[in-house]
Amino acid sequence: MSEADLKLVEGDEARPIGPMSARGSRARVNLLSKHLVNQTQVAPRVGRVPYLTINSLPDWTVPSGTTMTLRIDGAKAGNEFEMMLGRKGHLQKLPSNLVFSALLAAHRLSAKITIELRDASGAVVQSSEDYVSPDHPGGRDTARHKQMLVDFQAATNATSLAIIVKVEHVEEIPDLPPYLFISNPQLNPANQSKGPKPFILDGEHEGTLDFTAPLNPYSPPDPVVMVKDQTILLPDRPRAEFSELSFSGRSLYVKGTEDNTYTLYIDGNYVADAHLGVGIGSVAVPDHLLDGAIHHVAIRDEHGLFILFENYETLPAVLTSYDVICRETRPPLPYHLARQAPHRYAALGHAVAQIADRSEAEQLAHAHEIVVKGFDMLTAGDYRPLVFKQHEKPDVSIVIPVHNKFNITYYCLCALLLASNEASFEVIVVDDGSSDETAELDELVENVTVIHNETAQRFIRACNAGAARARGEYVVLLNNDTEPTTGWLDELIHPFERFEKVGLTGSKLIYPDGRLQEAGGIVWRTGNPWNYGRNANPWEPRFCYTRQADYLSGAAMMTRKAIWDELGGLSSYLEPMYFEDTDFAFKIRDAGYKTVFAPLSLVYHYEGKTSGTEITSGMKRYQEVNRPKFKQRWASAYRSASEEGKNVDMEKDRGIVGRIAFIDYGTPRPDRDAGSYAAVEEMKLAQALGFKVTFVPDNVAYLGHYSEELMRQGIETIYAPFCLSVPEFLEKRAAEFDAFYITRYQVASKYIDMIRRLAPRAKILFMNADLHFLRELRSSLEFKDEARMNYATKVRDEEFDVMRKADVTLSYNEVEHSVIISHALNSVKVVKAPWVVRPSETVAPLAGREGISFLGSYGHPPNVEAVEWFADAILPLILQKRPDDVFHIYGSAMGANIKALAGDNVEAHGFVEDLADVYDRHRVFVAPLRSGAGIKGKVLGALARGIPCVLTPVAAEGTGLRSGFDCLIAEDPVVRED
Repeated sequence: MSEADLKLVEGDEARPIGPMSARGSRARVNLLSKHLVNQTQVAPRVGRVPYLTINSLPDWTVPSGTTMTLRIDGAKAGNEFEMMLGRKGHLQKLPSNLVFSALLAAHRLSAKITIELRDASGAVVQSSEDYVSPDHPGGRDTARHKQMLVDFQAATNATSLAIIVKVEHVEEIPDLPPYLFISNPQLNPANQSKGPKPFILDGEHEGTLDFTAPLNPYSPPDPVVMVKDQTILLPDRPRAEFSELSFSGRSLYVKGTEDNTYTLYIDGNYVADAHLGVGIGSVAVPDHLLDGAIHHVAIRDEHGLFILFENYETLPAVLTSYDVICRETRPPLPYHLARQAPHRYAALGHAVAQIADRSEAEQLAHAHEIVVKGFDMLTAGDYRPLVFKQHEKPDVSIVIPVHNKFNITYYCLCALLLASNEASFEVIVVDDGSSDETAELDELVENVTVIHNETAQRFIRACNAGAARARGEYVVLLNNDTEPTTGWLDELIHPFERFEKVGLTGSKLIYPDGRLQEAGGIVWRTGNPWNYGRNANPWEPRFCYTRQADYLSGAAMMTRKAIWDELGGLSSYLEPMYFEDTDFAFKIRDAGYKTVFAPLSLVYHYEGKTSGTEITSGMKRYQEVNRPKFKQRWASAYRSASEEGKNVDMEKDRGIVGRIAFIDYGTPRPDRDAGSYAAVEEMKLAQALGFKVTFVPDNVAYLGHYSEELMRQGIETIYAPFCLSVPEFLEKRAAEFDAFYITRYQVASKYIDMIRRLAPRAKILFMNADLHFLRELRSSLEFKDEARMNYATKVRDEEFDVMRKADVTLSYNEVEHSVIISHALNSVKVVKAPWVVRPSETVAPLAGREGISFLGSYGHPPNVEAVEWFADAILPLILQKRPDDVFHIYGSAMGANIKALAGDNVEAHGFVEDLADVYDRHRVFVAPLRSGAGIKGKVLGALARGIPCVLTPVAAEGTGLRSGFDCLIAEDPVVRED
């Protein structure tokens, strides 16, 4: 039989039919049938046998699925039981590679789940484990379950599957036993095709042929398939209706009218099966689609034949609301996250175009119009003259090699004009033997250096010729089929200024449809290079932090001009082109420099517009010609790399000795409070020791500038929607870390047990910051408050419980060390943590200084108490001697009570971006703290700026300062005129 024997008819219209390429097994085979699941046998190992039922609790059963409900009466930590699915020996003639999947949920218990494949003798062939906790309560909404996914390879001798459950923790509530839910357990051949369940016209057997035909998914007329002369009706369109589509967390929610299995399609592509019931249901969206763009979302029947519901929905790359970001961070703000951003973008282009009397504004409006239009739509009338700014000594020289395709080059030049940077730059265009309008480029564009080659010298020679004319401190190679974005040059420069011995930086390259092209490159043991992250979502945290890479793409990379000259530019042995960027990166490292990926330098790359994408013809063929040349030259450099394609997300991090995860209550804002300043410095110290640092805020909030500053520093920063909670992060990734650094006992108490369970070999460092109970104790004594005293006792017990569980407790303050040791004796290992201070190179002169200053975050009660006490008890005494003095109050989170202190001799300034305003403008800095604990960052900051300080003993605690020598320390108010 051939396609000539087949016909698909919709109404009166015949659809063309053609052969379908191989997609793996088309049958959706689940080796764990419902019959086998119903025969599941439960046997105890430790403790009582749980009570097993199937689909017995409607509110806790997944729609159109199978939910195994286990009520575990009398459960205790350490109880263990196993579940044998079906009869022993039921898994016969297994394919070599298998995938096990299930949805897990739990009430009032945490448990380890182990999946074992066993042979006929009962011996374990392969196993894998995971954990489930009440963080995943389950129910009809599949988004509230934890998905377990296990790959089993070479499992042909397995004959049975067992699930072993070990109870780790139980929340004991009278008359409410713990429950464990395991839904939709499946064991599938690994080679099954990804997609909707096929509608099989006939049974699959040896010699079956696959055909495909385009079907109208709306399909008002009933479609039929004609096989020779036989008519086969396709299934009826389901009657289910859907409405109220919304996105929350990481899932799409929709209201349905019928229980069934459906399929989710996004942008016309199958994404996942969706088990939806009556009422609100959900289906998780893969990370690669959470890109901040608008997507077409459709729900189809289980075969994907009919569209039952469709809409357009924005799938956000950041879940923190724009209002919160604006309130909690500082400029520059991520304007693109605002709902109004597209309209503001259009308004900007329109407004700039109206400033007709300013040639620069007119040019900017024109450049904006060209970029919006796209190079494929440009005509001769679009090519207006362009004028670049001229600089005597530019910071950067941008070298753009071109050969014909003038429309693409003109588009790139307009994009450069539109993408503003702090760095100044010059543009050097190397016209490599062009025969189109490129030959007259210097007549159309002013203040651009154009080098004309009479005949094409090709990429390597063109780049070397352009760099030879460079006047900037830095040289950038830029393809003409690119669109750089605002700040791209500044971000390429940052790593040179921030880290030692950086020799090469590269941009994040993004396809015009929003997919990632490259986030730095990996070279494997085979010598083959990989574009890390190709076709993924560019906003996932793993692609968004500065790190060392094996190579950076020559489409947008930067080096110092001095280094370029030192290494002799691009290597001639690879002429005419290809592998020159990878080779240059290896030359950079061979000379003792680092190659660094700069993720906040964003460049859109229209790949293949200049050299094509076919590697067997045209200039692209030199990619394969040069591959063995590169491998021969650098074999000794890459021989210690890993096996190709294995552990890609771990292999991408080069130049590290280990991995450490920092966990704190929120993203640090070092210009707002001393604790944040310390948190950032401690992460830098870990980096200085060679560790890759990952930061996880307990609120998983993205805070614009502050989050991006961590990313610039090379700190992987986790935020929603890519991770919705710290437990989710730990479940997925805890095992990859060598150590955890947790700040604040309130945070550590929530996660320290979970970390011990998921990463038993990792060391846990608890940063005490300050002894909370000591602060509360001092406050209760100061105000004679018995309730506070009782609270201090409770906090003390909680703090010491965390310290005993940690491997080491860190503190800045020797006084607190003594307190800890006196309470814990030998049960806590405590060490002193450094406080990093960078003294000012110059001290502002006395002339021009006036008044008294204080700095603090007023979300911290001791600072509020200090300011109110100083204004009420100390300032009046000062004014008796110096009536013109003014008390200047600075700091974040200033409440109405502090603002109300403002008057003739008190100014409440609030938050300041530049701390020079706090320290350099005033004669004396005071820290009148009466309670609190830990070391006082504000005091060390003031001393580093050279301003005289007057402190209370609490403020001076732990600093080692000497009264009368380094500062004045006073407990009682005494005014001295000297």
